[in-house]
Amino acid sequence: MRWDDVNARARGLATHLLDEPNRLRLAKARTWDQLVQVARDAGYPLGDRPPDSLDQFDAAVGEVTAKRLALLGRWLGYRRTALAVVYEVEERQALRALLRGAVQGVSPAARLRSVLPTPALPRATLQQLARAQSPAELAALLLRHGHPAGRALAAAVADPRPPGLLGLELALSRTFAARATRAARRGGRILRAFASWTIDLENAWTVLQAPGWGAEAIAPDGFLGGGRVLGLERFTALARLEDSSAIRNGLAEAFGGSPFATMFDAHGGDDAGFERRALTAEIEWCQPMARLQPLGPAVVLGVLLRIRAEAHDLRAAAWRIALAAPTDAVAPSPAGAL
Repeated sequence: MRWDDVNARARGLATHLLDEPNRLRLAKARTWDQLVQVARDAGYPLGDRPPDSLDQFDAAVGEVTAKRLALLGRWLGYRRTALAVVYEVEERQALRALLRGAVQGVSPAARLRSVLPTPALPRATLQQLARAQSPAELAALLLRHGHPAGRALAAAVADPRPPGLLGLELALSRTFAARATRAARRGGRILRAFASWTIDLENAWTVLQAPGWGAEAIAPDGFLGGGRVLGLERFTALARLEDSSAIRNGLAEAFGGSPFATMFDAHGGDDAGFERRALTAEIEWCQPMARLQPLGPAVVLGVLLRIRAEAHDLRAAAWRIALAAPTDAVAPSPAGAL
């Protein structure tokens, strides 16, 4: 499978992404006006009318990111199936947010914050899914749109023993792992390795939640097969620990020798913190392979990850301002040349 043509275009697209100085300026912005001005000065296409609220800014970032991912998808052509693992990760995040929103009864607008459209879940579909009043309704809508997660979620909802939110999330995770692994098989060694690391990170996140959910709820049903370093035995042992520091140390040991080990040193306690650190590590993992194999898939994979990281940092900066959090509460993800 040849990647040289799409790699050249991806490198060109990467020149339009925010560089490190501008990402640092965004992270230090104190007001909406400053945030919008920094983004515009950096050439970020926010449109003719600057957004003046969190929802408007979030929607604008989502639209720009979706267009960039769609453009790269068109350039990929027949190779997009090999890189579908990246889109699978984004869909996993979106479906988790939509599921939690349905369980908690939050507004459709709140459910769509930080959610990015994908080829399988375009914006119009996400808007419909965000109006689901229950997990069962969400599963029915996914089935109507032909998304495989619908079958898994419907089966979990129909279980005679109600699985609760954790069980529903794990049903989505198992679907994600199977689809990500299958997609990566078409792309060769690098993409297979990326899919395995992604599954390891999903298992790591589950283990980090064990003190709150309880080890008996996590293992072994919460384990996803297909990872590289976090096997079932170690997963189960870590899930049984009650001390979060011990869990982080165990995960750092399991991921030792990889860029992913350091992300457990000071793990962010929520989805956003973990996702950002994972993106950082994934980009760092791609960089040496892109230099060693400039005609391989690591280049375009790295650009896809940088597009996601840019969206994450913009939205994190907006949330920090909306919540009046300190300017050092959000640090930018690395840009990194590929």
